[in-house]
Amino acid sequence: MERLWTPWRMRYVGGEAREPGCIFCLRPAGDDDVESLILHRGTTAFVIMNLYPYNTGHVMVVPYQHAATLADLPPETVTEVFGLLPWVTAAQQRTLRCEGFNIGLNIGSVAGAGVADHLHVHVVPRWEGDANFMPIVANTMVLPELIPVTYAKLRAELVVSGLGREADDRALPQAGAVVLVPEERKVAIRRARDGSLVLPKGHIEPGEAAWQAAVREVGEEMGLRAQVAGWAGSSRFTVDGEEKLVAYLTVTAEPGPDWDAHLGVDTLLLDPEEAVAALTHDAARDILRAALDRAGSLLGAGA
Repeated sequence: MERLWTPWRMRYVGGEAREPGCIFCLRPAGDDDVESLILHRGTTAFVIMNLYPYNTGHVMVVPYQHAATLADLPPETVTEVFGLLPWVTAAQQRTLRCEGFNIGLNIGSVAGAGVADHLHVHVVPRWEGDANFMPIVANTMVLPELIPVTYAKLRAELVVSGLGREADDRALPQAGAVVLVPEERKVAIRRARDGSLVLPKGHIEPGEAAWQAAVREVGEEMGLRAQVAGWAGSSRFTVDGEEKLVAYLTVTAEPGPDWDAHLGVDTLLLDPEEAVAALTHDAARDILRAALDRAGSLLGAGA
């Protein structure tokens, strides 16, 4: 029998880290999904990241209804909860390249449920060798990236994968980025072929995760080496009769080998407020403002 040991969760299970009230009722009642780590809101259920993960990318599918058992939920809620699992696991595989999953419910405190009175389904990505000596012997879980970064990658994938979209929605999925250059304390924006000033974005190649497409586009269009820092937002618009749906991630970047060929030509470095004002489209300005509100500190004090 293989065991996934998680001794670092004892603080949570023991109640030391809990806040008053039911966390699965409080989180969706709020209005900041990024702060709450909510990845997707459905009709009767939502997807949220686990703040005390068993493993990287650990999420939960949760009904809005406060219910302790499956029998307490109406059939349509049960259908949506379990219907979300294929979408979520597919997004995790593309984003994290995981090799398997542990999926399950702990119903009742005796079964190990940390929040026993509000049912939730755990979806835990697994990799060969992830239950190594660190969590088993050293009581230490090694998470390779910050939770906001994993959140951004997963949310972008869920946005472009079609989760929550109507069956006849033909919008072309794309990925883009809000590009912060901490070394210069600037924001990088792109001059498009028609002269408009935009956030970099582009198509997603087959087999490519949305976050990978965003990083690639920043390199190709701006000559910058980027890494994901957080979630920026999404936008839907129509160009030449074609509707597009773009998931934007916030990235931090540094000059790449082709940087000099882009700077001042198709790439501008501006102060944050100047960048917001310079962007041609209102939707892009809104996304940049929101991203700066969350991640402006990445540019240094006073950004």
